[in-house]
Amino acid sequence: MRPIRLAVVFDQQIRSGGGYQQALNAALLTRELPSSLVEIIYFTTLSENIGTLMKFGIKADLIRITILSKVFSRFRRLITEPHLLKLVKKIQAYSLIEKHLIKHKVDLAYAISPSGWPRDLEEVNYITTVWDLSHRDDPEFPEVSSDRQLEAREEKYRSLLPRAVAIFVDSELGKHNVVHRYGIDDERVHVMPFQAAASTRESTTSESRSSLDVRVKYNLDVPYVFYPAQFWAHKNHVYLLEGLRVLEEQYGIRIGAIFSGGDQGNLAYVKSYARNLNLEDRVRFVGFVDNDEIPELYRQSLALVMPSYFGPTNLPPLEAFELRVPVLYSNKDGLRDQVGDAALLMDLQDPCSMAVHLKNLVEDSLLRMQLIEAGEKRLKYFDSMDRIGIMKRVLEDFRWRRLTWG
Repeated sequence: MRPIRLAVVFDQQIRSGGGYQQALNAALLTRELPSSLVEIIYFTTLSENIGTLMKFGIKADLIRITILSKVFSRFRRLITEPHLLKLVKKIQAYSLIEKHLIKHKVDLAYAISPSGWPRDLEEVNYITTVWDLSHRDDPEFPEVSSDRQLEAREEKYRSLLPRAVAIFVDSELGKHNVVHRYGIDDERVHVMPFQAAASTRESTTSESRSSLDVRVKYNLDVPYVFYPAQFWAHKNHVYLLEGLRVLEEQYGIRIGAIFSGGDQGNLAYVKSYARNLNLEDRVRFVGFVDNDEIPELYRQSLALVMPSYFGPTNLPPLEAFELRVPVLYSNKDGLRDQVGDAALLMDLQDPCSMAVHLKNLVEDSLLRMQLIEAGEKRLKYFDSMDRIGIMKRVLEDFRWRRLTWG
């Protein structure tokens, strides 16, 4: 049998943070597939990604998605009657993205992030990705409840998932939720655990370390905790600020914080919250940070503190494990399953729990080493999972099915 022609489509913006890094990990993983099984063509919908992908050895062709093509695709998706669709096809045979895929004789497309574009595929089969279903877990957050975001996500998944050749999810809980909530066959959902960002993994093997002094650069005269996250409400930055206030008031320990990440509408509120708690002198909002600086922001911190409501999987704990940094994480279903015994768990209704954990970290060097060692073991557990084997089995099964038509 000939190799499958697989289109790997990258449509994440670099400033989307963890989503971009996880999509990049997925793209890099496909390079390990045997050429006897697949012939891979990489695409991106964003011109700014071409240079970044090239740095990692991926040459991607650009698919320019215009506003007009988006409007036409949305109209086309409303047509559910086959005879009417045939009439529309006489005007335009394929959607813009499917036209590109067919031109390159693609057998199977792989959406490496939770994208909606596979809904525009009518002839080309696809694999899709689900990172989380937090819009169902925590629907009260404004990024989910406003502007019909929840309804839009539900419509996307209900139309997208049943037609997928395979669905890659982050965890066993993620698989359970996809199967239970959308009625998807269990054997079509495959667990592909997250990995630390490629740049973070590379930094641990690099012979040269950055000479950056984080506290000097950001004018901090106290130790700091690090939290890399976009400024969404669900990231729960204010909990971290409350924890720092409690730490000083109850234990007399002054610790700062560095927040990195782009504004998604909640940054002004978080800044005002820091002002109201009189923490401005030791809290830094550093915005989008280059990949070269991120490892040092971790390494020189007291700990990663991530009180996020959304999960079940996030990248920062894995990056902290990779860089030998203690982790404080949300004591919440799914999230605690990701870290096991390798993190100190915070009660999201009690900032005192965060303060106590930080006090113990400051005062107990043995606890710090125990957490670092547990993090390394947890990382080895995830690294032992046969991601490439899972992908190969999915593709081999599809190749036999693809053999049945011309």
